[in-house]
Amino acid sequence: MLLRNDLLHYTHPSPRTVRVLWIAPEQSHAYVFDVAARSADVELVTLPALHADIHAGHARVLAADPYLMVVSQELLPPKHLQLRARAWQIVEALVALEPGIYEARQRGQLIAQATATHGVSHPTIYRYLRRYWQRGQTPNALLPDYCNSGGRGKVRQASAGIKRGRPRKNGADDGPGMNADEEIRRTFRVAIAHYAAGHARFSRLGAYQQMLADFFGGRRVDADSGRVLATSGAQPAALPTFGQFNYWLDHDDDRPPEVARRSAAAAARGSRAASQQAVDAAALSGRPGAGFYLDVVRAEVQLVSRADRQQAIGRPLVYVVVDVFSRMVAGVYIGLGAPSWQHAMLALANCGADKQRYSQQYGRAIDAGQWPSRHLPETLATNVALSGGAQCETLLNNFNLRCTDAGDGPDEWKAVLEKRFLLLAPGDAGTACRLDGVLDLDQFTRIVIDAILYHNNSRRLPNHGHATPRELWEWGVAERGGSLKTYPEQLLRCSLMPATQATVTADGIVLFDSVYTCARAINERWFERARQRGQWQVRVAYDPADMDMIYLLDAGAPMQFHACHMADSSSAQRHLAAAEIAYLPHPIQTVSATPLRSTTHAYASFAN
Repeated sequence: MLLRNDLLHYTHPSPRTVRVLWIAPEQSHAYVFDVAARSADVELVTLPALHADIHAGHARVLAADPYLMVVSQELLPPKHLQLRARAWQIVEALVALEPGIYEARQRGQLIAQATATHGVSHPTIYRYLRRYWQRGQTPNALLPDYCNSGGRGKVRQASAGIKRGRPRKNGADDGPGMNADEEIRRTFRVAIAHYAAGHARFSRLGAYQQMLADFFGGRRVDADSGRVLATSGAQPAALPTFGQFNYWLDHDDDRPPEVARRSAAAAARGSRAASQQAVDAAALSGRPGAGFYLDVVRAEVQLVSRADRQQAIGRPLVYVVVDVFSRMVAGVYIGLGAPSWQHAMLALANCGADKQRYSQQYGRAIDAGQWPSRHLPETLATNVALSGGAQCETLLNNFNLRCTDAGDGPDEWKAVLEKRFLLLAPGDAGTACRLDGVLDLDQFTRIVIDAILYHNNSRRLPNHGHATPRELWEWGVAERGGSLKTYPEQLLRCSLMPATQATVTADGIVLFDSVYTCARAINERWFERARQRGQWQVRVAYDPADMDMIYLLDAGAPMQFHACHMADSSSAQRHLAAAEIAYLPHPIQTVSATPLRSTTHAYASFAN
């Protein structure tokens, strides 16, 4: 399927590359632009003709966009920002007039009006349009040419005192047993989602025994120190039986991912017609990607450090991006600390990620069709707690993505976390939870991914013809998907990461007590210079949830992101988040150079 902004490289009848500027909502025709053209002429083509060229081998869709202009805004000179702002002021109203701006006669009339309004010449406006269409249809396309800036980026109620069900067959001395109330059932679902992940030989009995040890073993988190302390375990009469565990898993249809995928595949053909009828009955308006809603909610679960499982690191924040049209979760990020725009942007970056590969990183083997979104929207509405303010300009300039403030957006996804997996506590915020002091960041992320997959693929939406979010998304993409936008995953992620200062020292590039090195620093002998002349600061981008690699920002080449790997001297800090590193014993600092403590614990202040 072709999307807006896709590049098609033709080899027949003659070599050329065209960009898809706009696709009609009914998927009948499109406008394309030759990126090498010296004029601002746009071609009208039928969409079937483009697909025919691809199937015949005359054209192919380029995986990377060498013309895309994604830069670090803070590295741009003021003069370039002024020139871009002036050009965008002229072009913004014109390019919004789709599809009229693509018709030659209307374009001429519109440009004539713009010349009178802005006091610029016809050639200037045509040049701006040509550059805008050539370089990815973002405001950054109007930046002046410098330093190869068009280059490729690198980079589910029990009555008290009454036991339901049959009496126990064995263990009468233990009493009548316990009721599997909603909280216990939620714990069952968390356990099955936790232990079935990544285990080819899944055993319910093994999962049940491990669940008793982990969630019913007796523990609490000390409020002052954050340490996980052992308490007396539950008596047998207060423990669920394996029969209860087995019964409720079947009742709630919680099956290992492998079984669920096979069942889904077997039923796929029979459900397509019903899905189409449900979508048609919904009489939907809108289209996928026209608007995403970005929300954040704190999970009332105390996580533990992966480095020290007796140390709690706090309650995580779940940043979720939802497609307003289909209600499908398009992106997610798990952060720590206070709600942060910088962390929210990593959830937006996840929207453009390969979800199959992302899920596999956390032990969730899925088919590509189970989570098909890897796109950016046209507009992004955010929870008021996540207002980006002036930082929204980066999204506009790099990706032509407009931000708006919103109150309450789509929240169907919250029911899965709240009711199915007990990740949102039903009581007061901060109250003790059976899951406290058990899960680490990776394990929690796996369960969130499982919740998202359940929501996207199994949750029926009453107000949308009882179709699932994925069914709505796939229908909308096929029928009205011309506005979806894709970008190179690594470039998108690096450009949306939070940035801060790191210190170049004789030992390496230091950030949050971790030491890094990179090919550029070695080739240019940075560490030798720091030993001889003293330390200095560099700007880096990083992911607070994964500090194994940071990215050096290059002021001379704004689209270059130099990967810096964690040095062997910091091997104890690998595979940890910044919040986990903050709880580790601090290294003894050397006295040969400027103190390294300038970046220590900067994460806490930066995240807040």
